Amino acid sequence: MKTLTILGAGWLGFELANVLKNDFKIKVSSRTKDKLKIYEEEGFDSYILNEENLTFLDELLDTNYLFINFPPSKFEDYLSFLNKIYSSKKIKEIEKIIFISSTSIYPNIEGLFAEDYEINEPSSKIVFEAENLIKDKSDVIFRVAGLVGGSRYFGKRSANKVIEFPKTPINFVHRNDVINATKFVIDKNISGIFNLCSNTHPTKEEIYSFNSKKYGFEKPIFLESEKFLNRLIDGTKIEKEGFTYKYENPFEF
Repeated sequence: MKTLTILGAGWLGFELANVLKNDFKIKVSSRTKDKLKIYEEEGFDSYILNEENLTFLDELLDTNYLFINFPPSKFEDYLSFLNKIYSSKKIKEIEKIIFISSTSIYPNIEGLFAEDYEINEPSSKIVFEAENLIKDKSDVIFRVAGLVGGSRYFGKRSANKVIEFPKTPINFVHRNDVINATKFVIDKNISGIFNLCSNTHPTKEEIYSFNSKKYGFEKPIFLESEKFLNRLIDGTKIEKEGFTYKYENPFEF
């Protein structure tokens, strides 16, 4: 059985480990000790990895496949941390490296954004810089849209809050589709940069209102406005490789 290492076993990574544990031997990293016992009880080889402690990096990188998913906001110097990982001699021996990026790399302007868009003004500078740092050493970069699934759903954080432009379309992808896409690129031995985003784009008002009834939270306060930012992420490139999104309708999750 081949080994899959997940660096950053948080909300996405831990679920990925659980879904794929029958297909791979799983190694996971955690930034803190409190999660290690939980991971070990699931049968995963678990190690501490953070900016102050890279003791187990070589052990983690002794793997066939590597999945990297670190939120930049959790680090003092995110780029330096990534550089240390990618500078390891073990990196060159890994069959496939999958790096989780974000669609915030695209500018916050109107348009339909595909992977070949020339980025000059990213919404997130740190995401842009991180991709530039790792792109020549990674086989797959997933630019992930707003993640939903499990206990994460649209509108929960906006309960009883003012929403200025309610007709703005939402870009999202379900956690399970990210997991399925990860297994897909491994199984099919596919490389490249791919947006992961549903091709369905409900407005904030539509999905927030629907979920407020479904989950019983207070409905947001929608300011009447016909203005909205028509910023859409094109998630079809990976479909042309044969992948199928299974969670495209947020009204049916």
